[in-house]
This record gives sequence, structure tokens and C-alpha cells, in this order.
Amino acid sequence: LVDRWTKEHLPPFDGRHVVPPSVRAFVLAGMARRAERPLLAIVPGERDSEELVDDLRLFTSGALELPAWETLPFEHVSPNQSTMAQRSHARHVLTTGPAGAVVVASVRAAVQVVSPSSVEPVRLKPRDTVEFEDLVRRVASFGFERVDRVEGRGEFAVRGGIIDLYPAEGRTPVRIDFWGDDIESIRSFSVSSQRSDDPVDEVTIYPAREFRIDEEVVETARGFLRSHPW
Repeated sequence: LVDRWTKEHLPPFDGRHVVPPSVRAFVLAGMARRAERPLLAIVPGERDSEELVDDLRLFTSGALELPAWETLPFEHVSPNQSTMAQRSHARHVLTTGPAGAVVVASVRAAVQVVSPSSVEPVRLKPRDTVEFEDLVRRVASFGFERVDRVEGRGEFAVRGGIIDLYPAEGRTPVRIDFWGDDIESIRSFSVSSQRSDDPVDEVTIYPAREFRIDEEVVETARGFLRSHPW
């Protein structure tokens, strides 16, 4: 169905076009197929966003949601790690592509403040060379909690030359086996039994924290200590 869309049938990207709700996903998928950059679709509420993403996935594999924080400002409670990782993923797709991807956001999600911290993920494959200690530090800076036994999203554990990690937006945890600084294998594993399962070709780790303390933030804070001692 989507392949039958031609440029003559598709509306131009500029201007206003009225599309009935029942065919929004079909029209967006057709537009995305011929777009040179990712599309951002904004809908009224979170429920509308979830439903549109579900409908889009009937026509394209490049649909994902930019969720809104489930907390309000000044509540002194951080958003869920999975939510922050999904937001990092969506922001990265909007910034770097691929062309043809569709990111759907509610109005609330679209207007929430965007952190200046990078959303560049870590991608790992078997036989990659990655400095072990540097990877541990980077995963920790992403907002992952270091634990003795990985049982939930946003957790990681280090045992010898092995890193167990549960991506904050992932469906299964992974076990990354190192030989020195070389990745020998990446396998999924069971949370209940902690036994390794099937090999994994690649794992992508997105930040599970939107605002991260880097050198620029530290220097800004030091400046405030001098200029605003109160």
C-alpha cells in the first residue's frame, strides 16, 4: 500500500492539509518513505501518540515515540529511566536520521525542556575493541545503576571481564564478555536464572538520564560559586 504512494499523490511538506484520523498513519508512512529527513508528528495527548505509533508500525518499521515525562517540575522525583532512554533515542533519530523515520510526540512531550547533554548512544558488536574501564565509566555516566545482580532496566553489573547490562529501553538484558579490551561475545541472558541465552549481533545503549554532569556543567557550577556565592 505504501509503495503505491507517488509524489503526485502525496501532499507537499509545506502548508496545511486536513487528514482524517483513520488514515493519518497511512499518509505519514507514505510521506516518510520519500522524505529526506526524519518526520516529527505532534498529536494532542499521550494516548493519541501511542495509538498513532502502533498504527504506523503496520506500514513502516521506522516509527517510534517521544514520550513525555510522567512527573511534573519541582516534584523532586526523576522521570522513569525507560522514559528518559526513549526520549534520548527519539531525539537522536530526529538529529541524525535515518531518513524516513517518523517520531510521534504529544504536545506535552514536544514542549518539555530539552537537556543540552548528548544523546549519542554506545553501540557494541562482537569483536569490537573497547576500553573496558572507559565503557564502565560511560555506562555509569548514562545514569545506569551499578548493582551486584542485574534484574531491571537501567542496571549494570561488572564481574571480572564481564559486563551484564539491561538497556533502559530494551526488552532483554545482555552479557558482554571481554578478553582484555576486545569483545568476545554478546549474549542475552535470563533475569531469573542469570544464564546466558542467544547470541546478539549488536547492542545499542541510550542514556537513561537526560541531564548529565559533564566537564562543561562542572565549570559552569564553579563559575556560579564565584559569581553567586549565595
